[in-house]
Amino acid sequence: MRVASGLIHSGPARRLVHLLKYGGIDAAAMLLAKVMAGLVPADAAALVPIPRALLRRVRYGVDPAHRLARVVAAETGLPVVDALVAPLWWPSHAGSDRHSRNPPQFRTVGQVPAASVLVDDVLTTGATAAAAAQATGSSRVLTATRADSGSFG
Repeated sequence: MRVASGLIHSGPARRLVHLLKYGGIDAAAMLLAKVMAGLVPADAAALVPIPRALLRRVRYGVDPAHRLARVVAAETGLPVVDALVAPLWWPSHAGSDRHSRNPPQFRTVGQVPAASVLVDDVLTTGATAAAAAQATGSSRVLTATRADSGSFG
């Protein structure tokens, strides 16, 4: 799995992610996606958002990856393909370490174009991205922010 992240998940970047993730603030998505758009591989065929658990989407009224993918798509001209379906719920991973995380079990709908890039808001341990990559066969991930520790390839 190859990961490209626009920013390190700290300071103002972390605040922007939280404004998007918990407040649905579109201006935060616009700022983050501007940085992300410059990292999209030249041969990318489509953007596939890694969806948030349904109950979190309902609770917070936003799917951050979907919002980011839409703005990156507007910047790059790439289509957004909603090929992943998230489970109804999975335990929050915020603050937990790599070994105590159980990745979500995504399923796919429709066809995932070759050379697709998965899109998410934060990459911490890579467990969620790896689960999405396994479900789609995509090996490239684009995130707004990334934890500054660890290596994800």
